[in-house]
Amino acid sequence: MGCLYGDKGYISDPLERELVDKRVILITGAKNMKPKVIKLWNRLILRK
Repeated sequence: MGCLYGDKGYISDPLERELVDKRVILITGAKNMKPKVIKLWNRLILRK
């Protein structure tokens, strides 16, 4: 299991499901995607 940090680009639902199947956690600050609860550490990493 790993984390993938992305920019503010849109990630399609099929791609997001494929990443979940491969046990990859997608962490992005995209505002046009469904809101998710993000841990404080991950939120700080996205700010850099």
